Amino acid sequence: ADSAVGLCVMMRVRSLDATARASLRAVQAGRKLRAACDGSFSRNVAAALQRADRSTPASFVHPPSGPARALAAMHIRAFSSAAPEGSSEDQFAAAEKEVPGVKGLESVVGEGKSYGFQAETRQLLDIVQHSLYSDREVFLRELISNSCDALEKARHAMLTSQSASDGEAELGITITVDEKERLLALTDNGIGMTSDELQEFLGTIARSGSKAFMQQLATEAEGGAATSQAATSIIGKFGVGFYSVFMVADKVEVYTCKRGATTGSCWTSTGDGSYTLSEATGVSAGTKIILHLKADAENFASESTIKTLVSKYSSFVSFPIMCHGNKLNEIDAIWLKSSGVTEEDHTALYRHLNNAYDEPAYTLTFKTDAPLDIKSVFYIPQVNMEKFGMGKTEQQLHLYSRRVMIQRNSKDLLPEYLRFVTGVVDSEDLPLSVSRENMKDQRLLRNLNAVLTKRVIRWLSDEAKKDAKSYNDFYSNWGLCLKEGVAMDRFNAPAIAALLRYPSSSAADEEPISLDSYVERMSDTHDTIYYLIAQNRKVAESSPYYEAFKRAGVEVIFCYQEHDEIVLGNLGKYKDKNLKSIEVVEPPKMQAAEPDAAKDTDKEGDKDAAKSSDTSPNALSETEMTELSAWMKDALKDRVSEVSSTDRLVDSPAIISDHDNAVTRRMMQMAEIKNMGVTRQSHYKLLINPSHALVISLSKARTQAPDVAQLVAEQILDNAVISAGILDDVREMLPRLSQLMKAALEK
Repeated sequence: ADSAVGLCVMMRVRSLDATARASLRAVQAGRKLRAACDGSFSRNVAAALQRADRSTPASFVHPPSGPARALAAMHIRAFSSAAPEGSSEDQFAAAEKEVPGVKGLESVVGEGKSYGFQAETRQLLDIVQHSLYSDREVFLRELISNSCDALEKARHAMLTSQSASDGEAELGITITVDEKERLLALTDNGIGMTSDELQEFLGTIARSGSKAFMQQLATEAEGGAATSQAATSIIGKFGVGFYSVFMVADKVEVYTCKRGATTGSCWTSTGDGSYTLSEATGVSAGTKIILHLKADAENFASESTIKTLVSKYSSFVSFPIMCHGNKLNEIDAIWLKSSGVTEEDHTALYRHLNNAYDEPAYTLTFKTDAPLDIKSVFYIPQVNMEKFGMGKTEQQLHLYSRRVMIQRNSKDLLPEYLRFVTGVVDSEDLPLSVSRENMKDQRLLRNLNAVLTKRVIRWLSDEAKKDAKSYNDFYSNWGLCLKEGVAMDRFNAPAIAALLRYPSSSAADEEPISLDSYVERMSDTHDTIYYLIAQNRKVAESSPYYEAFKRAGVEVIFCYQEHDEIVLGNLGKYKDKNLKSIEVVEPPKMQAAEPDAAKDTDKEGDKDAAKSSDTSPNALSETEMTELSAWMKDALKDRVSEVSSTDRLVDSPAIISDHDNAVTRRMMQMAEIKNMGVTRQSHYKLLINPSHALVISLSKARTQAPDVAQLVAEQILDNAVISAGILDDVREMLPRLSQLMKAALEK
């Protein structure tokens, strides 16, 4: 018996690396010992193991269901079997890796005593099981959180007791599954519980041992004791998370032994309103929870499912989580660190959160204590999958509390237009609901959203100033999202507008500029930022609306997307400067009146812009212009409301003004406003260039060839409408073009 006890103690040593050879020798010695024993050897060793549990120092006890217990189980099988004498060390090394059984060596002693739950009603237990949580997979998150609290209490006890032996023990969590038997076991070597504590904490729904522990720490702090790390690491507070196991299990067994105690206990329940307490043997310090899974929850007995759930909810808990020899939480919660975080750490976390293989374009670590104590890390991906037709990007900013995920892909932390920002927001004092799936205080959540939104916008502004080229790359991917923000978020629109980038008439090679840089170059006499919607730069520069601005040397922003009309139109002003489309405003009169002086400021150096081959020095007189205008109004009938001369044109014969822009007209068409009783504008104000050769020829042709002049007048109007981008159907003018070509060929 003494030899068996000594052998069992040796098998319980914590450092397996140091005892691998000793274990092999013990097995070989066991064969000789077996030869001298009867067939009850296995039972003798099992009893010796139980005595060893009680006699072995705490520093030698390995976490339950860890490699040591697997090794012990292997030894028992080796002693009770006829293993060949020539077995190699490699064979036993492979046996050491064998996964321990879910049930282990714990067993109930004697008859248990049944109790009814001390919570008010069976109805409360039903609510926890069936109504409290939106997804039953959170049961694993709750169990791991409870184990972390138990481990934190154990660590606190080690530190406060100044026990060197306890301080050497590796604290951790082990998860074991058995798909065939539909079993799941979660084990920790934390503080453990006595039989009375089992009855107090598990026998009473909504009785939180962690909350009581926190209150104890607070009392000690008031008495002058130093604040413990446990005060900021304890997770639980409501006392209901454990009962989420009954969403997936029809029977639950809890084996536990208080650290320093010599006897263990077993708590068993089927979730029917009662539970059984029994004495148990073979229980190491800590707690082991065995779930007998329901038939429709057998997927939770899969190792891959456990790995997925741990990665989803509990990747960043401060204690190692092992499952069948594999560590499941390899990534550190780097947002909680004050220093020592490398780019490689950020890349690893970014890839873990986004299931990505690239590196983040931008990284921000942000900490604040208002409106809550917040620690967060934000990333921006390099690629926007929306550009490839993959649909709208899902928001991937996750809400954590004390390292445990509360909301995945939270839509409340940042507005939708910042959906490209990924990362983690963690707070120790979130006012959570009982299910720990959302916050109770919506006003506080809105304040948190406002704080984070402002910080992200300022972050992007800082990056733009730091490296313009890198920011332009970012903007090419995510600029559309920022434009959404200008249109949707009136409060932050001015700050977001500073992040916009557009090509400009003053910038060569399509180099984008900011609105700030435009304002810096404005003269003191101007109060308007001008822009033009066009398909590309060539179309913009050839637009008749741009001619006067080019001649006057006034910078114009070129916008190549139709939605820019909505974005800039909605913005209206930027830093007290009006934002106007050059299609609907007159050019600056002061500079337009002095074209010769303005030509010298033209960025493109086109000194002959005002002397185009289409412009004649023999402009129509005021009388001729009045007569031509009257004739054209009569010829075009109800298509125009007014015909008048303008001096803003250089190379074009005519333009229209006071019209809906192309984007607005298309939106009206899509909304079928006409069918709702609202008629689109069809009476245009036509402005003609009295110096243009075509207009001068038309003035002569109206008396010499009235039929051709009629066709030319209609075509001039359609050309102006096309220049404005608002012609509904170009096919209407095809017969007229044929007539004009025929008339030209007959001459």
